Amino acid sequence: MLKIEKIMLEMKNAVKESKDLQVIKKDLIERALEILKDVSASEIEAKRNFMQVDFPVATPLNNPLGKIHAKVDMHDYIVVATDGSEIPINFDFPLYYYVINIGEIVIKYRDAPYFFANSVPQIFYKEKDLFADIGEQKLMIKGELLDSKMLLEESISLSSLLETIKNENIPIISLLDGTLIQWEVKERNEQFKQEFINRFQLLFQKSQELNIPIAGYISGSRSRDVVGIVKLQITNSEKKTNNEDIKQFDILQDTDIFGRLLQNGERSILFRSNAPILRYYAAPIFFFYLNVGSEIVRVEIPAFVAADKQKIDLLHKLLLSQAEKGMGYPVALKEAHEQAVIHNHEKSSMRQIFSELLQKEGISIQENYKSLFKKMRGI
Repeated sequence: MLKIEKIMLEMKNAVKESKDLQVIKKDLIERALEILKDVSASEIEAKRNFMQVDFPVATPLNNPLGKIHAKVDMHDYIVVATDGSEIPINFDFPLYYYVINIGEIVIKYRDAPYFFANSVPQIFYKEKDLFADIGEQKLMIKGELLDSKMLLEESISLSSLLETIKNENIPIISLLDGTLIQWEVKERNEQFKQEFINRFQLLFQKSQELNIPIAGYISGSRSRDVVGIVKLQITNSEKKTNNEDIKQFDILQDTDIFGRLLQNGERSILFRSNAPILRYYAAPIFFFYLNVGSEIVRVEIPAFVAADKQKIDLLHKLLLSQAEKGMGYPVALKEAHEQAVIHNHEKSSMRQIFSELLQKEGISIQENYKSLFKKMRGI
């Protein structure tokens, strides 16, 4: 039982500190904009390679404060999207398994409108599926490994969907919910990282082959790659700039800067990510920030999309259209999520069915005491 009255004072203090922080952030944003206005890509690349700083720094392809406006003037198009959900391994249950459920969506607007929605569940219970061979270790698929496997399954589903609509003669975009950068495998060994990322990049190859732009849509982004440019600019070659002067920018996120810079419907210029994990990719990942009205989102794109202004402009317009239709969030991703989500009652049903099947086979089910006591009370 939580006795909220005992922490009420701290709650009030937290709100006051949050208000004070907003004032500090406002000043830092203005300072960041002042620093960014004279930045060039060549300067950032030279400083980044020379200084070897320990914070993320993106490379701007133009002046970081550049912005592009677009109007939603396209109404005939197709959007394809996938999203995933999972049931992780329950270590209190006698049979180890996990489930990945992929939601698939294809929406065609205006000319002969079409809506396809589907979910593709997979259950993994065999030893070869429960463990990943990483070097000389066998690690159970959970946490970040499970998240990466789910993203990989999303990419496989999206590739298959693209094949089904490749002959359509109207504009098409494809979306993943989240990043295109496989952060989750960065701590694994070299062979595992390369093999995993090679499989993920098959989606980029398929998209390029079909000439369909793909993007990772990141709502609520907490990235600081552009803030890193600001920090780099105030770090001198001997790294003797007041450390506190640099650290104060740690409270900013990129969305704070672009929330001040971008008007509704505008996108930022392109930036290249310099995340270390990208050295395992065949080509860089780029990103821009977009004001969709409800928030500033980060949009990540592979190199073949970044090299084609028409594809970027198409993504810009259709993402605005999707956010408008979805009341602030792309409707295709909303629908993909609805197909993917695994509800608590469905998790309980699976567990109950497994329990009954195990009992029919004469396998006793014994939960550990901690799990059991969470469900029971006694005095």
